Order: sequence, then structure tokens, then C-alpha cells
Amino acid sequence: MPAPAQPTSAGTPVRRTSSASVGSSGCATTTSRTRSRASSHGRSRRRSRCGRVSGSNCGLSTPGRGPRASRPRTSSLSKRSGPSDHTNMRPTDMLTSLSLLLALHGGPPRAVNPVRVVTSLTTYAAIAREVVGDRGTVTSIANGDENPHYVQPKPSFVPTLSQADLFVTTGLDLELWVPALLDKANNTKVTEGGPGYVAAYAGIDLLDIPTSFSRAQGDIHVYGNPHIWTDPMNAVQIARNILTGLRRVSPENAEYFSGREKDFEDRIYRALFGDELVKLLGAQPLADLNRQGKLFDFLKSRQYQGAPLMERLGGWLKQAMPFRGKSVACYHKEWDYFSREYGLPCIDYIEPKPGIPPTPGHVLEVINEMRERHIQVLLSTNYYDHNQVLEVAHKTGAKAVIVPSNTNGAPGINSYFDLMNLWITELARAFGGGGPAAN
Repeated sequence: MPAPAQPTSAGTPVRRTSSASVGSSGCATTTSRTRSRASSHGRSRRRSRCGRVSGSNCGLSTPGRGPRASRPRTSSLSKRSGPSDHTNMRPTDMLTSLSLLLALHGGPPRAVNPVRVVTSLTTYAAIAREVVGDRGTVTSIANGDENPHYVQPKPSFVPTLSQADLFVTTGLDLELWVPALLDKANNTKVTEGGPGYVAAYAGIDLLDIPTSFSRAQGDIHVYGNPHIWTDPMNAVQIARNILTGLRRVSPENAEYFSGREKDFEDRIYRALFGDELVKLLGAQPLADLNRQGKLFDFLKSRQYQGAPLMERLGGWLKQAMPFRGKSVACYHKEWDYFSREYGLPCIDYIEPKPGIPPTPGHVLEVINEMRERHIQVLLSTNYYDHNQVLEVAHKTGAKAVIVPSNTNGAPGINSYFDLMNLWITELARAFGGGGPAAN
């Protein structure tokens, strides 16, 4: 059956009779036998797929012997990949193509090269993961149950650090093993002063800054107490410092990182003050009052619906009320920021000076003072001598609370929230008699 007539550009019917061929120029053409008054010499005209009358430039087609059915039209999606002309695409094909493009490219922009973050401590790594999300990888050099003063980095961390985009460390004199590791890595991007170097302490009000220096003071921290992460308010500032570094090394992801850091701050404030108080007064005013040391006075002096605002306090601060205003003995001087936040001062230390092992005579002095002052709890991190901690607790009748100092220092302690929950739960249990503390 002859193929139906199709209109030419001039509106004259044309009957196609031959198959397509490719000329020397690579442009396919078809030969047509026409009954057209528009053909001034009565000769057939050939129109190429590129829209021109075919000639030597498009190549000649082989004339057919008789009428044949026209070549079926194929969907644009079944053509070979590559540039194509969609001018004559059917609406359904165009919608299909558009849907496919949206499916392939409609998601949020992703980082071509994920940012590589290395941290000195696991707690910094946990906070960094909160900000980095799925736009990078985070690796910690120290293990969670290691004493951060005396870490011996594995040789495998040299190439890891040499390829890092961002390095997060306290920035004080806690990790004295860091400078040698940075020298071996030879990565100027993450050395001090480089765009990828983050000092976690920046913007934090440091405690215990010495006024004099001598060997008799032990491993003195000349810049102040470096155990900054034990206060959740400091954790917020650490996250902000990490965000600043990420913006420098990965500006294309700045908006994404900023959103995640803001979410981390919001969750910290809700965990610290409680959802109800944050909803009532706002996170930032509460944080400002807390930094100024005026939060509790404010809550006690203000009322809401006929009751003191203090009754609306929740979160970690409320959970810590059983031991607020009490005193503890500690093994090492690493809880000062925690003590300031939760009102739990350490009045004596098994370690006489930072980094100096306790002598039997000093331990006896601590035992006598704990008895005299009726100290109920001895607080220590789990990388110190458990036997010595338990012995002192036994001789004084105190409860030993032995907890990890950093995330991943005990099973199930993977996030900063896990770590703070554990500290407060174990201390509240030790003071409140709600069950045995983790020894």
C-alpha cells in the first residue's frame, strides 16, 4: 500500500519512494518522486534530514525502483545518545525527556570531592560529623579511651593527614604529639596558619591560666586548661570553629554546613535547657544568660503563669540538680569546665600535679581530706588506674564514677549527646542513690 502523502514546506504533497542513505558529508538524505507544480523543471527534489535540498554537499541517495512504505518514526529516546534536534519532538516525548532530566539532576547539589577532615580527638570528630554530614569523611587520630596527653599516632595517620582538607585540634598544649605528626605529613593546608587548620579553643573563655611557671607545677598548661569539650556551651563554639574552617576549604558547601551547624546548636541548647524553656524564652537569650553566669538567678526571680521560671528548666541542667552545689574529688584536673557549668567543683586530686604520678603519701592525704569533708564521689576518666581509684573510694566510703573522657571511649558512646548523657546520669546516680555508678 503506498505511503500517505506528506506536505512539503510549500504545502505540495510529496510521495516518498526510497530509503535513506548517507552522503560524503555524513548527512542522511531521501529521494522523492514528486507530482509538484512547484518543481519548475519537473525533476524530483531531495530533502535532507538537516532541512536542505540535497546535493553534492549532503551526498546522493540511491534512487528507488518503486513506491515503498515510509520509514517508521522512532522516539527521540531510542536514538543514539549525543546532540539531537528536538524541534519536531512530539509533546509526549518532550515530557518524558524532561522527567528523565529532572530525575537525574533534580536532587540537591553534591560535592564533587568530599571534604576530608582529620581530628586529634574523637569528641572533635563527633562534633565535626554533626556539621559535615554526608559531604565528607571524618577521622580521629586518638582513640576514645586514650589519654590525649600521651597519644602515639600510628604511622598510617601520616598519609591520612597528608591528604586532609581540614585538621581540628585543641590548639593549646594538650596534644603535644601533634606538631611532629604535622611535620611528617607535610601538608601546608592543615598546618597552623593554613586554611584547613582549626584550633578548637578559639573563642572559648579559658580557665586555669597560670600566673607563674616552674617545674614544680608538673605538666603545666601555659595557656590554660585544655579540656574544653566537657562543657556543652563550649561544644557549640567548637562546632562554630569547625564551620569556619569548612567554609574556607569547601565554600561550595558553605550553606549546607551552616544549616547543619545551626541544627547542632539548637539540639545542644534543647538538651541543656530543656525543650519547654527554649520554646518559652528562646535559645539565644538563655545561652547569653548562661555564659554570664546569671541564668539561675534570672529563673528564680522571674515567674510565668504564677510559678517561678525555674520550674520550667529541663534538660541536662535539671538532671544535674541532685549534685549541683556538691563537691567531688577527681583524679586529674580535667573537669573544670564541666564543674563550672553544673556547679560541681573538684576539691582535691589524686594526681598531685598534672602529669605527676601520685605518691603513697599524697594518696593518703587525699583519703584523709575526703573523710574530713565527707566527699561522696570520686570522679575519674577510664584511662587512669582503675584499681587506685577504687581503692581510694573504698577507703573513704565514696562512690567511684569512672567514665570515658571522649566519645567512643566506651561502648555506645558515639555522639557528644551520648557522652554528656553518660556523665550526668552516672553522677546523678552516685549522688542520688538511684543505683550503682559505672565503675
